[in-house]
Amino acid sequence: MKKLLTLVIAVISFVATLAFPLESVNIVAADSVLRQVTVYDNGEYYQVLTNATSVAGLMHEIGIVLCDAARTNFVKESPLQDDMTVTIERKLHFNIQIDNSTIHTKAVWPNTTVKQALAQLQNEENLLFIYGGDYTRQIADGEKLNLKSWQSRLETEIVMLPYETYENHTNYVWNGDTHVRQVGSPGEHEITTEIIYIGGVEQNRVVIGESVLVEPIDAIIDIGAAQLGALADVMAPDFYYVRKVRMEATAYTAGFSCTGKRPCHPWYRITASGREVEHGIVAVDRRVIPLGTRLYVEGYGFAIAADVGGAIRGYKIDLFMENLQDARRFGRRHLYVWILN
Repeated sequence: MKKLLTLVIAVISFVATLAFPLESVNIVAADSVLRQVTVYDNGEYYQVLTNATSVAGLMHEIGIVLCDAARTNFVKESPLQDDMTVTIERKLHFNIQIDNSTIHTKAVWPNTTVKQALAQLQNEENLLFIYGGDYTRQIADGEKLNLKSWQSRLETEIVMLPYETYENHTNYVWNGDTHVRQVGSPGEHEITTEIIYIGGVEQNRVVIGESVLVEPIDAIIDIGAAQLGALADVMAPDFYYVRKVRMEATAYTAGFSCTGKRPCHPWYRITASGREVEHGIVAVDRRVIPLGTRLYVEGYGFAIAADVGGAIRGYKIDLFMENLQDARRFGRRHLYVWILN
């Protein structure tokens, strides 16, 4: 068929030449010169005698329309030369199947390698792909490539950081009592993990970043060891009180001159609360300070309101002392009393 086409074109050209006088031929010689052109089309070739002056004219003459799926080795405006070879390339069509799902049809130019085709596909799909064969071989027309997608996803997780609890045994807190000096608070730890998916299935997890967003705050518990009557530094950070009052203070003993009781009396050395007197027992007005209230008395130490007295009214306090001389020496004075509970 192609040889017949070549022969027909030659005959037409010859007859056209005979139809005009020699003078006419000389006038249009530049446009009517026949050129022998070799055309390669998808691996097949044939020769054409043509008076076309450009590649576009040749394509029109032989009935080939160059669409987006076809191209020549010369631009359409290129002038034709005798013995010129014009190569027509047409895109190859092949199929790809991603993650064993829907099959897509793609088109590439001849001599395109698998690697080049995948690069184009990755730009289109915004994904990376893995091919199990030879990346350097050329794509064959009509073949099918089985691909697996490769995806990476970042996952951020906030993890609570536990806090430590420290016990501080102190002589500034009543023996047996505890006080929370500092409330514990957990911290926050951010962990960034990269998750790798191949073929849509998770394959691996790698921690790529960690940071502490909030530092944990440790809890501090003060555990009291202070004994009744012990002295303490009221300015210490682990000395706690509810309020501080100014009171008029006196001192008393268990003797007859102070209590009207002798050692033979069944209530000798027994307070109104039923507790036996000792250093640290004080008498108060229970309307001002309830019995059982724990106190710290300036210069006297830790004390407990366990007794009352007929002369103790309002903001007055009576401090027990074992020795009458010490009580008399103390006399009457104004001092601060810290109410602890």
